[in-house]
Amino acid sequence: MIFIILLFLAIFWWPNGMVATSPPPTPTEPPPATVSMPYYRLPERLTLCGELVPINDQAVWEDLDKEFIIVVWSRVQTTLWIKRATRYFPYIEKKLRQARLPDDLKYVAVVESDLRPEVRSPRDAWGPWQIIRPTANRFDLKTEKHLDERMDFAAATEAALQYLQFLFQKFGNWTLALAAYNCGEGRLAREINEQGVQDYYRLSLPEETERYVLRIIAAKIVLSQPAQYGYEIPADQCYPPLEYDQVQFILTREVQVQEVAQACGTYYKAIKRLNPQLQGNTLVPGFYRLKVPPGSAPGFYESLVTGQLTIP
Repeated sequence: MIFIILLFLAIFWWPNGMVATSPPPTPTEPPPATVSMPYYRLPERLTLCGELVPINDQAVWEDLDKEFIIVVWSRVQTTLWIKRATRYFPYIEKKLRQARLPDDLKYVAVVESDLRPEVRSPRDAWGPWQIIRPTANRFDLKTEKHLDERMDFAAATEAALQYLQFLFQKFGNWTLALAAYNCGEGRLAREINEQGVQDYYRLSLPEETERYVLRIIAAKIVLSQPAQYGYEIPADQCYPPLEYDQVQFILTREVQVQEVAQACGTYYKAIKRLNPQLQGNTLVPGFYRLKVPPGSAPGFYESLVTGQLTIP
């Protein structure tokens, strides 16, 4: 009886009795903020190397629009393009002016190598202009085991511009010249003959080549006005042109790259970075033109052992 009385009191006098209570309501979280992505349009009028791009053709517009969107939204890669352009474009632009070639050809190096002189492709195309070995031999670039001038920025640029000029003279306009640079002049000539078409935009070509020229155009659009497409990179964050002395010499015996570095008062990696054309650790007898750290040329000539080096 006492147990029943105690149970009765517990039910009616214990806070909230024996009734289950709901947990306090969870505060409602505000909906996530909507992220607005800017939309960038293709310019209404475009040229490449002075030739009008037919973007009034819907198929051309769509294909170019795709490449343009890829370049605009590849934020990491395009940022690196812009940063490297300040290092390499001035030299290319100077050489283009001297050769009286279109300034737009500088974007070929962007698309070919991302402006990286040390790049090698699985197809044995090397350097900033991705030159294959037969083309290198044709334009007197050395492609030896210890030295490959396709990775020498100055030498490769000279050869690439000569080849582009040759292709322009052969095919009659720059879009076809650029297509030939990508897929080979023999392949392009066959396609023109078989299809009876001499217009790049109307030719059926390998997918890589069909995209190639359009990608060059897209690179030109964004790199010529980067801020317009959301790339506001401070000038002091871009890469400056390399500073260096240039030395020329003839070796009469093998010399280690490390010896050259020591003669310049620097280290192995610095010499290799300035001279990506050096393929090994040893310089064999022969003629060399190398970049060395600024101010180090006099010490270089003085420091190497007399008798192993001749200054031409």
